[in-house]
Amino acid sequence: MKTVAAMRNAAMGVLILVGAGVSAGLPHGAPASAQVAAGQDVTAVSETFIAARQALLAKDGRSVLELLSRDSIARVERTRKAALSGDIMGLPPSEKFGAMGLQRFLKPADLKRMTPAQIVEFGLQNNWLGPNVITQAGMEKVSVRGDRASGTLVVNQRPVMVPADFVREGGDWRVDLTRAMDLTDAIVRGTAMATKRSEDAVVREILDRAIQNQAPR
Repeated sequence: MKTVAAMRNAAMGVLILVGAGVSAGLPHGAPASAQVAAGQDVTAVSETFIAARQALLAKDGRSVLELLSRDSIARVERTRKAALSGDIMGLPPSEKFGAMGLQRFLKPADLKRMTPAQIVEFGLQNNWLGPNVITQAGMEKVSVRGDRASGTLVVNQRPVMVPADFVREGGDWRVDLTRAMDLTDAIVRGTAMATKRSEDAVVREILDRAIQNQAPR
């Protein structure tokens, strides 16, 4: 089903953070100093983008987490706590997806023992993003607006629906997953309404298909 595939890609795409080949157009007629500053910001976003991609390729969970925004880290930690407690009531669909996925793939004792970085590494080692997704990911058309930046995420040279967003925190650019997770929430809720099912049922179907498509260890 195309809709389910799109939902799965959006949900899994929340973790597709990075790529290479950043390009941006500067406004014509802007003062030279403004163009230089904008160019420096685009370069800095590019460096964060590439660093995150390298961290994913290296399956380095700690480095991946260090490149996420504060809001993104808060949502990741909330997801982990929900998986530990088993209480997913009130969570948005994207966080339910994460919590239910952790419960399926990890035993309670392992989930309690592992740090967030180790959980990220476990997911990367088990190809939760799908074979070759990271190596085929890239980003184009970066735009910077104050302390926020965004670009078009592409996989295998094709644009995908998952936003590539960044936020400047403490002078450094971080990957911001907020809009990508909000998009996943909207897709799951819309599908649940259209198919007259619960959000949990839709999330379970996405997880089932993700497990079916998981590459062997």
